[in-house]
Amino acid sequence: MSAPIGERVHRPGSTATPRPGATASPLDTASSFDTASPFDVADRVAEQVGGPVIVEDANFRVLGYSAFVGPMDRGRAEAILGRRIPAVWLEHLTRTGSLDRLRRGTDVVDLPDGPWKAHRRLITAFRAGDRLLGFAWVAEGERPLGDGAAGVFRRAVDEETPALLRHLERIDAEEAHRSRLAAVLLDGLPGAPAAADRLGFDRGGRFVVLSVAAPTRTPAGPAEGESGGTRLLEHLRLCLDSFQCRWAVAPWGDGGLALVALRADESGKAAARLGQEVLRLAGDGPLRMTRVAASSVGIGLAALPRLRTEATAAIVVAGGDGAFVAYPDVDAEVLVAEVVAALPADVRLAGLDRLRAADRGTGPGGGELERTLRAFLAACGSASATARALGVHVTTVRHRLDRIAAVSGLRLDRPDVRIACDLVLRCR
Repeated sequence: MSAPIGERVHRPGSTATPRPGATASPLDTASSFDTASPFDVADRVAEQVGGPVIVEDANFRVLGYSAFVGPMDRGRAEAILGRRIPAVWLEHLTRTGSLDRLRRGTDVVDLPDGPWKAHRRLITAFRAGDRLLGFAWVAEGERPLGDGAAGVFRRAVDEETPALLRHLERIDAEEAHRSRLAAVLLDGLPGAPAAADRLGFDRGGRFVVLSVAAPTRTPAGPAEGESGGTRLLEHLRLCLDSFQCRWAVAPWGDGGLALVALRADESGKAAARLGQEVLRLAGDGPLRMTRVAASSVGIGLAALPRLRTEATAAIVVAGGDGAFVAYPDVDAEVLVAEVVAALPADVRLAGLDRLRAADRGTGPGGGELERTLRAFLAACGSASATARALGVHVTTVRHRLDRIAAVSGLRLDRPDVRIACDLVLRCR
C-alpha cells in the first residue's frame, strides 16, 4: 500500500473535523498554536526524526499521523484505517516487554521488526508530569533511521507535549460541555430548547436514546489506570461518529447515555442497528462484554425524559454481558422489575413462610422444595419443563408439587397465586 491515504482519521471533536452539531465557544477563539491538531504534532515530529509518525492516545487510539508519500508497511496502514493499534501489535509489545516500559517512563523503545514483516520502529510516550497522554511511533521508511534517531525522537516528543496536552484538554472541555447540554435535554430541564439549539438538534425531530453499561467482568484494557467507564464513553463516541448522525453523550452510572437524532424515514429498526453496531465494533477487546439498550422512538424534546427512562430500565433486564435489547421487546420484563422494586423489602406470603419452615428440615437436600417451586414458576407451570430444568424425573416433580401444596397451602393451579409467589421470591 502507498501513502497518502485519502482521508485522515481524527479524534472525535478534534480541530481537523468538528463534531456534528458542535457550536462555537470561547475555546474556539484560542490561538492557532493552542489548537494545533495531533496531525500538526505528527508532522513536526516526523520532520525532525526523518520518518512517518503516528500519534496515539493513552489507549492506543490514533489521534493523528504525519503526511507521507511512499511505501507503507501493513502495520501503519492497519493502525490508520482501524484508528487504533492492531491487536497483533499490542500482543507484540506485551510479549517483548515494551508495553510496560512505554507505560511507566519515557524510554524510546527500539523494535527492529514486528508483525507482518514490519520495518524498524521507535516508540515513546507523551507525558505531562505523572500523566500519560499517549504515544508516538516512527517507522523506518526507504531511508534508514540514523543511530541518533532515538535521541532526536525523544527531544521532538518533549517539545510537542505541551501542544498535545492543550489539544486533549480542549477536547475534554468540549466533551464536558456537550455532556452537560445532553443531560439538560435528557432530564427535561427548563433550558432544554436552548441546549437542543446549541447541539444542533431539531426541537421537533425524531429521537432515540441508547444506554450502555460497562461489563460486570472487565478484562484488563490497554490503558493502565483508565476506568472502564471512560473507555466505554470514548468507544460510544467513536461509534456514533462513524454512523454520521447527530448525537450527544452524557455519563450515566458506570456507562453512558447517547441521545441520537434519527432521520424522518428512520424507525426503531435503525436504533436497533445502532445499538448492535456498538457491540460489534467493540470487537474482541476489553469492551466486548458491554451491555446496550435502546429506547423506543420519540418525537420532540418533551419525549426525551421518557426515552431516557425506557433506555435505562431496559438495560437492567438486558441479560448477561454482551447483550443488546430494545425497550419495545422487553417492556413486560421492565414492568415486572419495576413492580418488584416497588415492593417493601420485607414483603411476605404466609404460604411461602410455611414452605421455607418445612424445607429447613429436609436434611442435606434441604431447600429442594423452594428450588422446585422457583423452577416450576419459571417454566410457566409445566411439570415436564420443570423436570428438564432440574434434571429429575417428571414424577419426582409431581411428588414435590404435592408436598409443596400440603405444607404451604398454596393453590398453584391459580394464576394469581403463582404471580404472588413469583413476585415475593424475586424480592428475596
